[in-house]
Amino acid sequence: MATTFDVLCVGLALGNIIVRPVPKVFDRGDTVQVENIEMNIGGDAYNQASVLAALGRRTSLVSKVGSDSVKETLLESAKERGIDTSYLSTDPEVNSSNCVILVHPDGQRNFCTFKGCLRSFGEEDFDLSIAEQAQIISIGGLFALPSFDQTASVDLFKAAKKAGKTTVCDTKYDAFHIGLAGIHDLLEYTDYFFPSYDEAVALSGCSNVEDIARFFADRGAAHVGIKLGGNGCYVYDDDFRGKIPSFSTEVIDTTGAGDNFMAGLIHGLLSGLSFADSAVYASAAGALAVTRLGATSREEYPEHILKILSQTADGKRVKGLLK
Repeated sequence: MATTFDVLCVGLALGNIIVRPVPKVFDRGDTVQVENIEMNIGGDAYNQASVLAALGRRTSLVSKVGSDSVKETLLESAKERGIDTSYLSTDPEVNSSNCVILVHPDGQRNFCTFKGCLRSFGEEDFDLSIAEQAQIISIGGLFALPSFDQTASVDLFKAAKKAGKTTVCDTKYDAFHIGLAGIHDLLEYTDYFFPSYDEAVALSGCSNVEDIARFFADRGAAHVGIKLGGNGCYVYDDDFRGKIPSFSTEVIDTTGAGDNFMAGLIHGLLSGLSFADSAVYASAAGALAVTRLGATSREEYPEHILKILSQTADGKRVKGLLK
């Protein structure tokens, strides 16, 4: 059956204020000079949608904003980047979510977040029939959406699987203490589950990456990956179990690296690559992300990612598969 989109990116979309570089401590006074203060749109789902659109994928954003300047900026940015916003919900009473990102000299960052109307983002904001509109349904920001995570996410993925679609999910820090019990039913309907190492440890109680991956596979996830930051990632399914190395690039800002990674993974899967080879491509996309300020840009993504892939033998092999 023909679909309207390649991917629905469901979840976080918010205003960002990025400040760089921020010292660990203000030595004296109450003011510090910085090199950049930049305002843009971010959030896991928006970042994924932006990168996927830059990679040529038909992409729609499913999220919630207020009736404010963040909505106006998001709609303008999405239009420029070719992201569909027909499934974007608006709350007329509560402001959009916003985040101040403090980037340190080593590229690591801290977040100050106002959740806003995304606290109430849930099943009333979309019809489950949207699951029929794309090949892949991707949740960007599980554990950051308290009204969505425990029930609406399950219903959406269940509808997606019933329609024969592929489901992808990554996670955030569990700020609302939802825990494993809160997403246990979701894993049964998740084709690709890809948390970061720290998030996966907190959920599983395991520390060894293979044990972590097996833990989630035993609870229903068909393919499991663990993002390891600068150390690459670990993937686990019936065909391959092992570590995928990272690529070497200059680190300016790690904001959104995981979202770029997930977009790269999805692009690889849509391109017909195996899970492991998609993870190689994803690692190159994540490596590109840290070379500039902010989570996304309007660079020539395919060209730059292919250049990074050329660093390693596996990367060159994957590059050849994409031609």
